[in-house]
Amino acid sequence: MVRRSSPLDSPEELDDFSDSGSDYEATLKASKRRKRPVPGPLLPKRPRRNAARRVTSSPSNNPIPTPPPDPSLQQQPSSQETPRQVSLRPGRSVDEGKQGISAKDIYDAICSGKSAMVTVVDEWLDSYKQSREAGLLVLINFIVQSCGCKGVVTQEMFGSMENAEIISSLTKEFDEDSVNYPLCTPVPQLKHFKASLCEFARVLVRSCQNSLIYDEYLFPSLLSLLTGLSDSQVRAFRHTSTLLAMKLMTGFVDIVVVVSVQLQTTQRRYDVENSKREHDRASDRLEELQATVSECIENKEELSSMMNSIFRGVFVHRYRDRLPEIRAVCIEELGIWLKTDPEDFLNDGCLKYLGWNLHDKQGPVRLQCVRTLQGLYQEKEFIGRLELFTSRFKERILSMVLDKDPDVAVEVVNLCLLMQQKTEEGLAEDECGHIYPLVYASHRALASAAGVFLYNKYAHIEHCQCCLSLFRVDNQEDNKSNNAAFLQVVISFYIQSEFHEHGAYLVDSLWGVAGSELRDWETMTAFLLQDAGLMYEEEGPLIELMMCAIKQAAQATPPVGRTQGKKVILSMKDKKIQEQDRRRITAHFIPLLPQLLAKYSADAGKVSLLLKAPLYFELEMYSSAQWLEKHLDLLLSQICGIVEKHTELTVLEACAHLVTTLCSESYTFSSRAHVAFSQLLDGLTECFSSYLSDLLQVRECVDDNLSLSLFLSLHHFPLLFQLELMRLNKEVRSFCQVCQTCLSVNQTEIRDQAFEVLCDLLLLYSESSVRSKPALQALVHLPSDSLRSELAAFLLDYIFIDAEDTELEGILTLNEKNYFKDFGDIIKETVSKSKLIDPILSAETVCLCLQQLFSEMLTDNRSREDLPEIRDLAKRLAMSFGINLHRVRKPLLALHMNGICFAFRDSPEGEEQHLNVDFLEILSEFSFKLLQQDRTQLGLLCYYSIKLYELLSSHTLNCQIKVQRFPWCLSSSPAILSSPPRADFLKSRCPSAALSWPSVRLYQHSLVARSTSKPREQEEGGDVVSSYRSPVAKRKRTAATGDTLTTQNTVLIDCAL
Repeated sequence: MVRRSSPLDSPEELDDFSDSGSDYEATLKASKRRKRPVPGPLLPKRPRRNAARRVTSSPSNNPIPTPPPDPSLQQQPSSQETPRQVSLRPGRSVDEGKQGISAKDIYDAICSGKSAMVTVVDEWLDSYKQSREAGLLVLINFIVQSCGCKGVVTQEMFGSMENAEIISSLTKEFDEDSVNYPLCTPVPQLKHFKASLCEFARVLVRSCQNSLIYDEYLFPSLLSLLTGLSDSQVRAFRHTSTLLAMKLMTGFVDIVVVVSVQLQTTQRRYDVENSKREHDRASDRLEELQATVSECIENKEELSSMMNSIFRGVFVHRYRDRLPEIRAVCIEELGIWLKTDPEDFLNDGCLKYLGWNLHDKQGPVRLQCVRTLQGLYQEKEFIGRLELFTSRFKERILSMVLDKDPDVAVEVVNLCLLMQQKTEEGLAEDECGHIYPLVYASHRALASAAGVFLYNKYAHIEHCQCCLSLFRVDNQEDNKSNNAAFLQVVISFYIQSEFHEHGAYLVDSLWGVAGSELRDWETMTAFLLQDAGLMYEEEGPLIELMMCAIKQAAQATPPVGRTQGKKVILSMKDKKIQEQDRRRITAHFIPLLPQLLAKYSADAGKVSLLLKAPLYFELEMYSSAQWLEKHLDLLLSQICGIVEKHTELTVLEACAHLVTTLCSESYTFSSRAHVAFSQLLDGLTECFSSYLSDLLQVRECVDDNLSLSLFLSLHHFPLLFQLELMRLNKEVRSFCQVCQTCLSVNQTEIRDQAFEVLCDLLLLYSESSVRSKPALQALVHLPSDSLRSELAAFLLDYIFIDAEDTELEGILTLNEKNYFKDFGDIIKETVSKSKLIDPILSAETVCLCLQQLFSEMLTDNRSREDLPEIRDLAKRLAMSFGINLHRVRKPLLALHMNGICFAFRDSPEGEEQHLNVDFLEILSEFSFKLLQQDRTQLGLLCYYSIKLYELLSSHTLNCQIKVQRFPWCLSSSPAILSSPPRADFLKSRCPSAALSWPSVRLYQHSLVARSTSKPREQEEGGDVVSSYRSPVAKRKRTAATGDTLTTQNTVLIDCAL
């Protein structure tokens, strides 16, 4: 298809959800009421030949085409050439209270939700027919009250003020402190308010469809007010007026469809009558049909004019309102218009709004868009009109299957199924690949929707061609063959998906749509017992899926993680189905299970799965018939044989669990099981005793002095125990040395196994393991320095490396999209544990790591290029200290003091001075975690460190403070500076140039009280404090923060000196 220019390719800015500034203001101004000195008489309804000319929008921008007027029906009187402006001003003084129903009566009826809307509307119509100005005033006050506004539009306001002035006056009286209004107030009295309000609008339009809708006063005036309210800054006005305008628009669309049908029918009759011969024509009927056609055209023009006013004046601006409820209302009603009147609305000009709102930030709006599209794709005749939309937004729709809102993702999968079924192209295989993995999602509704998609894609289409449904087949053999084909498809999908050990989630996803196929135990067991049924690699997956299906049918509960934290309560119908399934499972597998166990007894994985089947039987059925007892004996015999044959832990655990169940006293056959398993245990005991006797005999032959061994064993057991411990410790050391040599071999399997064994041994023989058993202290084995180095090198060389991306294994939790690198959780847990063991040492370790990175940056001659990355790392590490500032006070103080020591550390001879001062920028990332008193202390410490650093860098003084001991000075109290050199000498000799260094100034600013301002520029020279972004999210924004801090620190130093 040739791609043409379309409004779909130029979406507007969806983030700019403006509330005002509507380009419909020109229309509003043109429709404002004019003050007339003398109210004129009411204009008659007809003629209305120029109604369509009042549309303010150009025809090219009008999404609702207006039918061209019939030239033969146009009239030329000059009195009708100038269109009358819509006016809300009453023609005469009217007392609202004398007109029957009041605004409060209508509001109370809406709130109650129990009144018949037809009766309420009829009462109001009677009032309106007596005086349309008074009736309109009642309706306006009802709308104002529905917005939650306590203001009232009086008769004087109605007669002397324009719409904008009335809205402005109501806005002043609105309670701005309250965020609740009837449409969103969560009180029981108003829970039916929205539905009743929508019903009122629908009934009002329907009751006026043959008369008052064309009087050129009621609805134009009402729409003018609603359009003004929809542009208000008050959310309640905007929300309520938009909802009413959209519902009125929906009513107009319904009437337009009726009028269009009536026009087509009448026009066809007119053409038939007009095609007759002249003498056969009925002149009166012809004139009557012509008048009817003219009236239908006029009515359609009038409705199109009002619809276009709503569309351009309200919808075009409110579909992107900042309130998601308003956007959702617009999209919901647009979907109704598209389905009701596809001839006028189902085009690219209207569909683009659905496509754009698929990117909305709020889930309810996206959900409403998807549901609207579902309604469109369900109609076969709409598919052709949706081709351009499908090609433009298919990629976005497919990406939404991973939407963070699970409800949206579920509906998107259902939409993709409709696109697959209804469109000719359907979805390509790579596009379906976005949906297939969702069968393993943790959200059950999403997984079930993906299961339906998978079922229809493969089972229903590929294996059920010729429109043969799997649920409705007449031939039983065809049904079995279809089930067999379906099972092969599921097995193939399960193998290819590579999500093994999660078959329960695949079964649960398909249970709702393919429950009958998954309950076809006959076909499954036939596959397993026939030699030519399946390939070897398919037997294991089939057994796993069969056992998952048995568990699902017997327990009628979803697998772990699919319950969403809610307890599943079965209904009476579900319980009945569950009981029937258990009986069918028991009756089918009792005779076949021994055969399956015999066939797969040598395969540990398969037999461990099959041993779980009896746990879901109705075991009392073994005692219900005598012929079933032989199958019980066969089952017991197979279990005993499996125990004797296997040593795998999984198989023995499955056998033990089954034996415990069969020996339960609640079953009448438990005695038979006791006898069988007692014989099994006796045989195992005898076998063990025989092996033990042989072992002891071998030891006796080796021992040269049996009597001495017995004496030592009996009388010198403590000594033997110590000697045995020493021997064991020696063997452990020898074994560790062997494993250490294996860490450098080229074979990955041996190398990895050696590393794991070493870790287990060091943990097993650590000091913490024998802390409660002093007698085993001799077994403690601490790793040597060389072993520690090799283990650390192993981690760096083989573990913490950049590996290629691998597929995510396990259950897909698709409402999250953050993927962490390997071992991130291990490192995070290690850091957390170190904080619990020694918080101060942990903080100093963090500082040491940053210092090492900073030193590496300087060593590699990378200047400040990597400084932003180190600062970003520091910022992340600072967030790990938590929000309890009092708890982390001492660790943070230690970190800052170590950092300051490092920043002002003396450089080696021959190197540039003050290389480490830039480390203060990294240290500033931790300042926002400090308490205010600690900020002041560190500010003083930093300031005096600068003074000392400059002094010791430029003078050689005979004083007690040495450069080598400078860190000790920094960690001491400022009172130490009372010793020589004297204060006046220090103040006179210390230059202040260091205070202007960018890194120092940045760190000083970070110690100022927190605020929400951004980092400012330096006052001196206008240079930026740092080339990197602000290290602190919250800073005080003052004109001379650095100078103030310097002054404060100077005062503190003077006091200290």
